[in-house]
Amino acid sequence: MADFDDWDKNEQGHLKLWPFLGFTTAVFANERGGLRLEVGAPPKPGQPTAAVQVAFSERELRQLAEALTDVANRLAASKKEGGHA
Repeated sequence: MADFDDWDKNEQGHLKLWPFLGFTTAVFANERGGLRLEVGAPPKPGQPTAAVQVAFSERELRQLAEALTDVANRLAASKKEGGHA
């Protein structure tokens, strides 16, 4: 898990976090996997959605999947215990 030293922070030192709107995936030439994460406030009609688009190797995708599964498991365990992850 992150120690947040390298994460972006605002003027008060709080982490900058954006609401998650959605995601899509892709396969490029059977060599790389793509992930588009849409973030921020829902766009106005006709405006683009803010997003980051990232290409990954198979190994990187598996590492990301494992890390996200770990976070989900921590959240689930925290709910069972009634605490914070």
